[in-house]
Amino acid sequence: MKAASDNLVPVTLELGGKSPAIVAKGGVQDRFVSDIVWGKLLSGGQTCIAPDYALVHESEVDTFVASFDRLAKAAYPDGPTSKDYTSIVNDRQYGTLIDLIEDARAHGAQIIEVGHRPGDAARRPHTLAPTVVLGVTDEMKIAHQEIFGPILPIFSYRDISEAIAYVNARPRPLALYYFGGDSAERRKVLDRTTSGNVTINGTIMHVAQDDLPFGGVGASGIGAYHGVEGFRRLSHAKGIYEQGRWNTVKMFHPPYGKLVERILNLMIR
Repeated sequence: MKAASDNLVPVTLELGGKSPAIVAKGGVQDRFVSDIVWGKLLSGGQTCIAPDYALVHESEVDTFVASFDRLAKAAYPDGPTSKDYTSIVNDRQYGTLIDLIEDARAHGAQIIEVGHRPGDAARRPHTLAPTVVLGVTDEMKIAHQEIFGPILPIFSYRDISEAIAYVNARPRPLALYYFGGDSAERRKVLDRTTSGNVTINGTIMHVAQDDLPFGGVGASGIGAYHGVEGFRRLSHAKGIYEQGRWNTVKMFHPPYGKLVERILNLMIR
């Protein structure tokens, strides 16, 4: 940013953030939860648009955890040892994730490993089992730091306005996911939150639409690209004007006479 500023070069920044998955009351259904499992565990959670945390109605948190566990097992039958399950990229990121878990545990959160049977826990280097975290509070690092791994904090809410308020109290995310069939509630979420992009009843796939603008807002980025928006964003629109044969502008060339005076009087009335 400093180098761009020093050289007067425009920037387009695609950053990251804590992208929420809002699950409406009644939205804990296999077709929805399986997409959260896929989006969260894709590449071991190491994508910038992975659902970072879930907001689930208070009456359905236990059901959501059970569904997440069952569907993660279905996706990765051998748990974290499955050939399709991704390890963490390096020592540093693995250590960061362990620190987030231990910090949350030390502050009273409930840590639940899911998605594997007894004996199928992670054995490969830098491999972390899918983990859900309950009872997250604001003093925990995991409440504020982008996770970038297979850890899913779950927050409960009483009504959709409370879920919206939680999202809005935090930096604007790169993505937002909403799961539910109530069109009025969906409209409320779309109208009252600000995020880079939104996927309804799914995760991740908005980035694959080549004609849909993709980008963040606020802390999650500046500008959007893909499709025509990308062409416009990454190009300079050079305006060109060619004077026609009849040049009416000559009327405004000095020396100025009565005609110009009349025209100006008409313009300022």
